[in-house]
Amino acid sequence: MHRARGFTLIELMIVMVIIGILAAIAIPSYTDYVRKAQRTDAQATLTQWAYRMERQYTQDNLYDTDGAKQEKSDAYKFEALRNPNKEKGNGFLLKAIPINSQSGDQCGVLKLYDTGQKQPEKCW
Repeated sequence: MHRARGFTLIELMIVMVIIGILAAIAIPSYTDYVRKAQRTDAQATLTQWAYRMERQYTQDNLYDTDGAKQEKSDAYKFEALRNPNKEKGNGFLLKAIPINSQSGDQCGVLKLYDTGQKQPEKCW
């Protein structure tokens, strides 16, 4: 008599448990990787904005923060504001505010001042 070949229910259950364990390890790592990549993109955008602000300052001798410039990406909302510690036109504060899936990021709001100060420091 021939015995039927195939997988038993126990073998299939063991495979499912192994896949579940691998997924439980891989998904948080992937999520963290994506958040770091989006944070890096936000930092690059803030640095690019700072470059443009400095170029404008060399031409007009003031920073244009009256328009409260704003942009949005999938993960961050960007704002260009007046530096609260300086007079109007003499400084800027650039912010990247996390939204959507990035809102759970441990760094929170990324800030870049006209002085070069970056907050929070651990995230730059």
